[in-house]
Amino acid sequence: MNKRLSVLVLLALVVVFNFGCSKKPAAVVNGEEISMEDFQRQLNQRLESHKIQGASVQEKRLKEAVLQELIGRKLLLQVAREKNITVTDDEINKEIDSIKQLMGEKNFSDSLKKWNLSLDKYRSQLKETLMIRKLLAKLVPDDSIKEEDMKKYFKNRPTPYMQPEQVMVKLVQTGTEEEARALLDEMKKDGIDFDKFTEKLKREKRAVVSNYGWVQPGFFSGEIKDALKELKPGQVGGPYKGRDGYYILKVKERQPEKVLSYEEARDQIKKELILQKRQATMAHMIEERKKKAKIEININ
Repeated sequence: MNKRLSVLVLLALVVVFNFGCSKKPAAVVNGEEISMEDFQRQLNQRLESHKIQGASVQEKRLKEAVLQELIGRKLLLQVAREKNITVTDDEINKEIDSIKQLMGEKNFSDSLKKWNLSLDKYRSQLKETLMIRKLLAKLVPDDSIKEEDMKKYFKNRPTPYMQPEQVMVKLVQTGTEEEARALLDEMKKDGIDFDKFTEKLKREKRAVVSNYGWVQPGFFSGEIKDALKELKPGQVGGPYKGRDGYYILKVKERQPEKVLSYEEARDQIKKELILQKRQATMAHMIEERKKKAKIEININ
């Protein structure tokens, strides 16, 4: 190798080495790093959320807000470990199962891919979230909310608690529109009522069939949302395109929107007050910890 080529190779190695070593974390909190990757992912998620909502964004302020949230999260995790708070694999699995049930298996998988998250990384993040949740539950237990506080909150609320319109519905899910139409045709041809037919489908495992349950039409979107608002009790409708396939519905009962009494709103009031108290406790704890923490920030 001639001298000029040797120098070029050496320079290339120096550049690569320096580049690899210059990738600093977004921040370091009491010796624990917040990676630039995690910061950027959180920032991108927040930017997308603002975009969907049509909200204007000042990126510099948003960067600062996201960074401070991640620093606060790191400080809370340090407190949780000090208090020997742990989360088991079973608790993580249960939480993931609930998320998958809400999102759908495919949407859950697609979301991980979109944000470049491995399942192991997601489990790690979820474990931290559950640790913080347990910490706050320990600091502000459910029984810290008194009945008199709840009644006062209900009385002084500027707007009443409302129960949205609800429908009792059974859903049949298929993979394609053709499958759903074929099931409807078969039901009409056999002259069998919807409930008996869906029991048959369930036994034969030919479709995913839910039990009757109360839902709010607004929980859904698109064709299903519109159908749940329009179908009368006893009516069967479909097929409607949904997130994970095509659906046939039967509405059994409807409940109109109504104002809730204190007893009817009691559980909701308690949840709101607990949430407010835990958020206030969390904010205070973070600020107090920041005063004593050693924090290094590498974001401009």
